[in-house]
This record gives sequence, structure tokens and C-alpha cells, in this order.
Amino acid sequence: MNKNSPLISLCYTSNTTEEISFLGSLRLLAHSFLNNQKYNITGLLIYKNNQFAQVIEGDEDAIERIWSKIQRDTRHKDIQLLSKEPIVHRSFTKWSMLFPESDKVVEYFPDMVEAVKDLEMPVNHPLFKILAK
Repeated sequence: MNKNSPLISLCYTSNTTEEISFLGSLRLLAHSFLNNQKYNITGLLIYKNNQFAQVIEGDEDAIERIWSKIQRDTRHKDIQLLSKEPIVHRSFTKWSMLFPESDKVVEYFPDMVEAVKDLEMPVNHPLFKILAK
């Protein structure tokens, strides 16, 4: 992580090459959470109907590294970069993920629900406007 690297936000959508199971969603959640902590990345990941929509925020070097990995990841296809821009403040100060069968998480992991219940979602973020169309 480069302290002199500017803070940026990158937003993209993609389709998956294969359906992700509930267990696969949990693995993705855990893997992403650990990587995001390691590189001081915040953002939002939505997975539904075999489609991803993601916003990642962090220093430019870390975001470029992650974006390069996403573009090479064979689980993604039809990747569309929606925006990549410098930011002064993060919109997503806590990392979040939405996916089908989230109700199972509530049932099997009630402590997880307690941990995230106070998260504020910046509903005016451009990604939500795109998804609403």
C-alpha cells in the first residue's frame, strides 16, 4: 500500500461463467473480506442472477492490482467498467456483500446479522442508480 497513492473508486459489472452456490458465496465473502482488510479496500459487492456489480475503494495502487486480477479471472465474463475516478472520501466505509439466499445467513449465522445491522448504505451512489434502471 502506497501512502502517496491517491484514493480512487472503481465500479464495474460482470456476468459469471458458472453459478455460485450458497457455500461458494460464503467462501467468496470470506476471501474478499480478508483481502479487503489486507489492502485497506472498502466497497460493495452484489451478486444476483449470475451477475456481479461491485464498487471498490482504496489507494490507486491497490485498486489497480485488484482490477487487473478481476479482468484476468476466468469466473468473470462481459466485464464492463462503469466508472473509475479519484475520490476524497469513501462512500462505503464498511465492506458489504449481497447475494441470493442471504436469508440462510440470517438463519445459520445470526451473529453476522448483528455485526452488520448498523451499516449505512449510501443509496445515492451511482451504482444504485444504474441498478435501478
